[in-house]
Amino acid sequence: MADKTDEPNTPTGESPVYDSLVDGGEPVVATVDSDSDAAEATPAPVEPEEIVVEETEHDTTAPETVYADGEPVVVEEPVEVVDETPYVAPAQTPYVVPAPAASQPNVVYVSAPQAPVEKSNRGFGALISLAATVAFMVVLAIVMVIIYSARSGALFVDFLGQTAFYVPALFFLVGSVLLTLLLNRAGWWTYVIGSLVLALFVYFGTIATVLVINGVVLLTPDAAAEQFRLGTISPFTIAAALVAREVMLWTGAVVASRGRKVKARNAEALETFQREQAHKRGY
Repeated sequence: MADKTDEPNTPTGESPVYDSLVDGGEPVVATVDSDSDAAEATPAPVEPEEIVVEETEHDTTAPETVYADGEPVVVEEPVEVVDETPYVAPAQTPYVVPAPAASQPNVVYVSAPQAPVEKSNRGFGALISLAATVAFMVVLAIVMVIIYSARSGALFVDFLGQTAFYVPALFFLVGSVLLTLLLNRAGWWTYVIGSLVLALFVYFGTIATVLVINGVVLLTPDAAAEQFRLGTISPFTIAAALVAREVMLWTGAVVASRGRKVKARNAEALETFQREQAHKRGY
């Protein structure tokens, strides 16, 4: 008979007995009558039931369940897909060697040959006009010394210090330069006609300028007309016009002579150019 100290503290009429764990380890509680003997109260040993575990084929496609912190976690495994389509070898096509590409001609743009530029005679004419202006002043001074000395009976050179003496030279310079630039390579006969125009330009230009210097604008109309009449018959203005014409004739002869040479060289250069071009074309 068991010792009382070994008996558990249980409610009246019942005493638990932990025999075994069956079906997942759950406890089996047995109760005994408190009035029966201790020998009779001891239950017969219970034989464990046979647990049959059926083996099933493992499904590789089913996800594996894993428990983490008491919660099921489904882990999906990759499913291998097998293509059961029979392999068919591709038809082999014959290899064709591509033909070499035709070489493209290189296009080179060449500017068309230009005809030689004609040389001008204007620069030479302008330089000659500057030299002719100096010659004009020297000749005019000599003529005026002769005229004034003849009228006074003594050598007279005081006019060389007066402003009016240099007015015809200014008009001659401007007129001769414009004339040579305009005529360029023209012949001498054009300069003959141009010398007449230049003489008139110097004549009237000198008269008008001298009148303005002498204050003609302050005179009455009758007095201004009288001063103009005196200017037209003045030996100084007449001499300036005549000298301008003569100097321009000789200046024009020099400029026209070089103009003929320039024209000949231009024609020769053009003929040479045309002959070379005809030779290149095979004519």
